[in-house]
Amino acid sequence: MFSLGVVLFALGLLFSVAIHEFGHFYPARKFGVRVSQFMVGFGPTLFSRKRGETEYGLKALPLGGYVRIIGMIPPRAPITRGPFKKMINDARDTSNKELMHSDEGRTFYQLHPAKKLVVMLGGPVMNLLTAVVLFFIALVLIGTPQPTTKVSEVINCLPAETTDLGECKSSAITSPAAKAGLEVGDELLAIDGVEVSNWSEISNQIDNSAGSTVVVDVLRADSKISLIVTVANLSVSDGKDGYLGFRPEINLTRQSPVVIGVFVWDVAKATANLIINLPARMANIFATAIGAEPRDVDGPISIVGVSVISGDVAAQEAPASWRILDFLVLLASVNLALFFFNLLPILPLDGGHVAGATYEWIRRGTKSKRAQDAVDIAKLMPAAYVFAIVLLSFSLLLIYVDLVAPIRLN
Repeated sequence: MFSLGVVLFALGLLFSVAIHEFGHFYPARKFGVRVSQFMVGFGPTLFSRKRGETEYGLKALPLGGYVRIIGMIPPRAPITRGPFKKMINDARDTSNKELMHSDEGRTFYQLHPAKKLVVMLGGPVMNLLTAVVLFFIALVLIGTPQPTTKVSEVINCLPAETTDLGECKSSAITSPAAKAGLEVGDELLAIDGVEVSNWSEISNQIDNSAGSTVVVDVLRADSKISLIVTVANLSVSDGKDGYLGFRPEINLTRQSPVVIGVFVWDVAKATANLIINLPARMANIFATAIGAEPRDVDGPISIVGVSVISGDVAAQEAPASWRILDFLVLLASVNLALFFFNLLPILPLDGGHVAGATYEWIRRGTKSKRAQDAVDIAKLMPAAYVFAIVLLSFSLLLIYVDLVAPIRLN
């Protein structure tokens, strides 16, 4: 099952990459721009077929993908000064060599900035839509684990009297639930005369009854039974904390579509926090790589690490519906991470091109002599190469750490 989970995640990732690239490909074609390649993956080509003007293919490493949109860099005279002139000129020459006479009026740099934004935002937006659809299936159609009013386990002692393995010590005092005769399968109906219909109401009533003797009405084998219970008082100075000593049965409960927005917002905050604190977390990654520190489970993780978690999801001892739920939420979260990451305003990410098109559009409203010229992203290639090298190095380091010290679901 572990291997199946890894394979399923790899297929889901390939789909996520393909749908991202389609988000660039479709509007570019609709605007008349020639797209010479549509590739999923990097490295050696495993399969390709040319249809019309475009070569479609699958590459060996499922770590991303690309569409080759003709004319991303506008033709300009070669740069003759500056330390990066060769790099800039080489990037422009490579782009120009792809141009054909039939491409006149069909290149990316000739598009209006608004159309450029549609093309470059198309990829991330497709990941966002994919995440929303996956969250809808997971949260609304399948549901999330929620505690019920039914007893799944009676705990025989107080929390402070358990061992590290969660077992009661030999000298432990019997818990209120065990002492009163609460049994597995009992369904709580009321506490001290107050009807309870969900776990939140049960929890509130238990806390409010801390230290008091109450009557707990339960349904047992279609019969109503009343149990007299003295609620243990575990309260501290900052609030009431009552304790009976049982665990509720957990069932999947379908959620409102509104919950999707909450999940998206939570992932957005988590992604932003990870990016902001990435320099500080790098110390732990380096230390883990050399075996000096244990892995920070809240730190960054590579695609390899997520694949391991996906394998753990498939292999866990849980009903199939629970595992499907976890897998869908995991894949949806990856798509959201792709959405936010690709919007960073740095080349070669989509956000870098979005920033360039936005600047170009703003400049068109000025009296600049070059107001109608396309933004020359070739001049940003040195920074793009530096970022690409840093990103690749960091990715390889993360993959290594995920192999030697993976974050596991358990």
